[in-house]
Amino acid sequence: MKLQINGLMSIVGWIAGILFMVIFGLNVIQITLRYLFGETWLWVPDLLRLLFVWMVFLGATVLYAAGEHLMVDFFVRRMAPKWRHATAAAIEAAAIAFFVILFFKGIEISEKRMRIPFDTWDVPTGYAYFAVVVAAVLMGLIAVHRMIGHLRFCYAKGESRHVERE
Repeated sequence: MKLQINGLMSIVGWIAGILFMVIFGLNVIQITLRYLFGETWLWVPDLLRLLFVWMVFLGATVLYAAGEHLMVDFFVRRMAPKWRHATAAAIEAAAIAFFVILFFKGIEISEKRMRIPFDTWDVPTGYAYFAVVVAAVLMGLIAVHRMIGHLRFCYAKGESRHVERE
């Protein structure tokens, strides 16, 4: 399962990187058009907003999978390995609960926003909010995988492995 998650996160990371480059390119084009030619594309800010939301949520998913998100582990690192894994499993369980809430609220908000178009083009803003749902599913899968690994360690007999940042 870890290989599949790593492969998926590699693809998601590439998508987030491509979105960043598109956002950067569109901003450069907008600035160039505005200051050199006195023109602007009115639809670009809406597209940038859509792409930015997807980039942020996909990027956050990649960071979460890599264990590079913000966390405070001062006390956890000082625990015995078995307690460390038990605490990590509890943290992942709390994260799963959060991702479930995020999933359902993301669906609810996406559905409501499907009736509200962007300012300059007739595309529902719900497509931007659907990034929350996708990120919640991906992060939830990662959290379940991690929690199972931590619980396996807690119930293993006689092993003395240490916590790894997966």
